[in-house]
Amino acid sequence: MGRKVYTPVFRASFVHVFTPRLNQLSGKEEYSVKMIFDKDANFTDMKAIVQEAIQEKWGTNPPKNIKLPFKDGNQGDTDKYPEHKDKIICTAKTMIAPPGVVNRQCQPIMDPKEIYSGCYMIATVTAYAYDNIAKGVAFGLQNLMKWEDGEPLVSRASAEDDFAKFSGAAENAENILGI
Repeated sequence: MGRKVYTPVFRASFVHVFTPRLNQLSGKEEYSVKMIFDKDANFTDMKAIVQEAIQEKWGTNPPKNIKLPFKDGNQGDTDKYPEHKDKIICTAKTMIAPPGVVNRQCQPIMDPKEIYSGCYMIATVTAYAYDNIAKGVAFGLQNLMKWEDGEPLVSRASAEDDFAKFSGAAENAENILGI
């Protein structure tokens, strides 16, 4: 395991840090978070540990076409995930144990509702090289700090929006529903 570094502030998505989620490819449960970074974030330390992981695994002659953990958000479905537009996307995960999660006062966060897709965080990560079905480098998730709240990333309407036309309309239910 390589050295640990701090990430820049990122917007969290697909947050699975209190309860593990089954990885369909490996068949193992893992804790993970998708990290959505501004393109101009400082990735110096993260890039350095990626290079170190490559060097440690393959020396000075790495294989061609290895998968790197930095993804261009514009290469994905920005209609489905508009928050990815003009961003850099990375995933960090661990199968060992849940990451520690704290607030900015370094107090543990125990309530899963406080950590959600859309909040802003920083993390400590390591990088490791893998050579299984594919060859590449991934980020190992160590710990997380909630930086600040953000607009939740949800792909569905609120109950209030869905049922607003029924508000106070009990006497008109037949007309609204077409009954």
